[in-house]
Amino acid sequence: MKKIKRRRVVFAAAATSFAVLLAGCGSTVSGSSAAAEIDVRTLAVGNYPTTPLDLRATYEHSSHDGAYIAAARLADAVVSGADVDPSFSYTALARSGTSYVIAAAAKPVLDANHLMLSYSTTVSDQPRLETLYIDHSSGNSSPLEGWENDPTATTFNVTVMQFPGEQQAQAAAEGIESADFGVAPADNARMSLEKYPAAKAHWRPGIPSMAATLSRGQYAINVFVRTPKAEIEGLKSLATKIFDAQLPLLDKTPPLSQRDILYLDYDPADMLRRTLHPGDYPKPSEDEVARTPRGFLHTLDDQAPWKRLLDDNGVDMTSSTTKGALLLRARDPKSAVDLWSGIKGLIKDSAEAPPGLSAATCAQNPKPNRASFPQGWDFSDRYVCTVYYDRYVARVGGPQLLDAQQRAAAQYALLAKAQYL
Repeated sequence: MKKIKRRRVVFAAAATSFAVLLAGCGSTVSGSSAAAEIDVRTLAVGNYPTTPLDLRATYEHSSHDGAYIAAARLADAVVSGADVDPSFSYTALARSGTSYVIAAAAKPVLDANHLMLSYSTTVSDQPRLETLYIDHSSGNSSPLEGWENDPTATTFNVTVMQFPGEQQAQAAAEGIESADFGVAPADNARMSLEKYPAAKAHWRPGIPSMAATLSRGQYAINVFVRTPKAEIEGLKSLATKIFDAQLPLLDKTPPLSQRDILYLDYDPADMLRRTLHPGDYPKPSEDEVARTPRGFLHTLDDQAPWKRLLDDNGVDMTSSTTKGALLLRARDPKSAVDLWSGIKGLIKDSAEAPPGLSAATCAQNPKPNRASFPQGWDFSDRYVCTVYYDRYVARVGGPQLLDAQQRAAAQYALLAKAQYL
């Protein structure tokens, strides 16, 4: 991607306070004083940029980069655990692509029907057993990413795929089911979902799991569920609830053409321009995109504490940048302060905040983990800082406290400048 330097003259009106002069001798004006904004020029930002990225470089459209933006858009339309039931708060898998979640035998079906986009997520009502290891080298599918061997967990995977047309989506849904069933035809038994008779489904009697595939317009949806007991009605009930939650989301998400993907906007909500970006140019990836709260929840190991914070404070958009920051947009400035307070409470340890920046707080994280961080985070970062400005709350991290403090200061300065630049 070519970096394009620009020269701009930015005229910013100076904020000036005017006293209202009331007629009549001895008149007074009531009111209360307010602290002035921090002069961001005084903040210790190190070498981190504080100018919005779109003033430093221009995003050049490409099919490669557009595919990442399209995948994030699709992720926003894939159910999170809470969409099905609040008990499903733990995430093991969240990625674009169908590797490991669709049986290898079905790959020719996807290729033949020209799969365009896909996004897959796996959630459970129990934390994953970290001692489990799933060997994918044989190419076999593993949609539950380590919960296959946890008999106490109720878990499901949803994979949404978009195809060029409705006929391809329907053929793919039927082909996926046929290929999956054909892996062990002597052991599998076909089944149906009363509410969704068009869905193709099967299970292996005595095994507490089932798979179902259904097409909806240009989308094909594959659902895999596992429960502690091999009870067919319980499996069918869970699969039905998942389709109940998933289909309305897709109905509100028009499919994309290849041209649409090429011309997708890098930053449609003006979030990424406000997010600390140490790089010199935009580079969309699974780590550098704007997401709705639903899409963001997919990236967390434990969705529950974050979902409460997002809902309570009216967060409507999030963004993240590679080796940069996570940014959340709250309902209003007061909600942003409440969100900031809640996020910093996710880590109990504390560390020195950036000098001169009361809107930031830092903490040492002795055991970095995804419970409090999204995917894409550098989990070797031992320090994190959380900062707020206006409606926005950001989280940054660094291997050393000074680095994390400088990132927080730079992020604050960027948020302040982005208001008028």
